[in-house]
Amino acid sequence: MSADSESITEEAVDSSTASAPPADPALLVAHYMGERTPPRVYRMPGDDLGAVLRATADFIEEHIQSTGSRMPILAVRELIDNLSHAGTAGAVVSLLDGGDTLRVSDRGPGIRDKERALLPGFTTSNVSLREVIRGVGSGLGLAAATLEALGGSLEIDDNLGGGSVVTARVPRTAETTRFSPKGALGPTISERQLRALLLIVELGPVGPTAIARELGISASTSYRDLVTLQEAGYVDAGSNGHRLATDEGLAYVQAVL
Repeated sequence: MSADSESITEEAVDSSTASAPPADPALLVAHYMGERTPPRVYRMPGDDLGAVLRATADFIEEHIQSTGSRMPILAVRELIDNLSHAGTAGAVVSLLDGGDTLRVSDRGPGIRDKERALLPGFTTSNVSLREVIRGVGSGLGLAAATLEALGGSLEIDDNLGGGSVVTARVPRTAETTRFSPKGALGPTISERQLRALLLIVELGPVGPTAIARELGISASTSYRDLVTLQEAGYVDAGSNGHRLATDEGLAYVQAVL
């Protein structure tokens, strides 16, 4: 990461005011670990707009690579560079679904013609903005094409109270869902399955309903993940259907930690 990681600070989140725009122009990154848990919020460093955007792109890139997501870095940088039109005041970059969804919201002038904004050659950037970002300022179309090539999508919506929300999504495939920590032996598992295994180690024998509630996923998804963990040899099933971590599962968790 090009920015000094120590200069990236985590913000405390007050649920009563989390939806209000920040009073200062700092750019915030919200990392959502689950639908029912509050995000971890980070304040991006930088002396000027260009530096803040670069630090944000580097930070997001590092997190995406750690999850094994197929989110293209080119699309990430184009979406963040697009904030040069709106500025960073009130802007939030959100990372969701294990890095498979990136949402950039701002309080700028908005995007009136959303279809043209995705076409090559259409841009509102001027000379001063092109000193901040790369290229000619028509990056949303490039991001959309890159995402579509991977089976993903790019959506542009109006933000609540003004501004825009641009959302990039990519599908997760079997090849990219595997999580293989250094030193771990045995089958690799997805990040979500790893989180389920960590909960089993922490809570003791639990069933799919409890795992679904803790991770904010459906019971059927939780059940499939537990079956995968059992087939990998990381958990055993009791007579009541609850799972308990095996020695192999404990060794896998120790390799992660």
